[in-house]
Amino acid sequence: MADTLLLDLSDKILTITLNRPKKLNALTPTLLAELKATLDDAATREDISVVIIKSSGRAFCVGYDLNEPDWITSQYPANFPGGVEITQDKKDIMALLDYWLDMWRFPKPIICQVQGACLSGAGELLAVSDLVVASQEATFGHPAARDLGIPPTVFFWPLTIGMRKTKEMLFTARSMSAREAETLGLINTVVSADKLDATTRALAEDIAKTPVNHLIILKQATNNFYDNMGLEQSTRQASDLDAEFHQSPTFLAFFKLVREKGMKAALKERARLFG
Repeated sequence: MADTLLLDLSDKILTITLNRPKKLNALTPTLLAELKATLDDAATREDISVVIIKSSGRAFCVGYDLNEPDWITSQYPANFPGGVEITQDKKDIMALLDYWLDMWRFPKPIICQVQGACLSGAGELLAVSDLVVASQEATFGHPAARDLGIPPTVFFWPLTIGMRKTKEMLFTARSMSAREAETLGLINTVVSADKLDATTRALAEDIAKTPVNHLIILKQATNNFYDNMGLEQSTRQASDLDAEFHQSPTFLAFFKLVREKGMKAALKERARLFG
């Protein structure tokens, strides 16, 4: 029984709902482990053709949880005044990348249904999924680019939205609207909030008409193009660069403030510095 997910299966469509609404569905080791177990089971089940990943509450997901009990890697930075040990950090980040690459290779179509904020680590989930339907209120970005690091996958942005726009988004750490994301090709469809569930479901039902063995072949044929362009090599290089980022003065300063005054104070100062 999953603690952080809600599951529903009907008409060959498995709907997975991230269910940490009070934490804006921030990603934790528990949530990621439960998501992996659910997808591992779905991969070989003949009664599942398509997966929808959605969220409860007002945000799709605001990224990785920044609090110590739910920190995503083995070293909580606030406990390391001189910086986390870089060799272990690299191992941890590479393991996280392996998690996302495993999901990239999930054999069946995954549709993300996005409402509200989809930020930072949530972009990795978006990247390794296949299709995205979003409400008009959805926003996409990586505010942590200012001070906390880069995602190991770089969200696959260089492949989905191109070099120039990727650099703009990372250099400024701004968020883009759903309409801009649709125009850039980051997502497939934008609809009003009241039509989000129905539109996503209709897309999944349409996909489920195709025999699942054909869906597996079609997905693999498409993914091969990106794999052959060096997707994995590029993401592994990004993982090492993320560990270097974690040694930077801004990263250390953020967690120094967490250690001395708490997370709320650190986030307030971050907002003052970077907007």
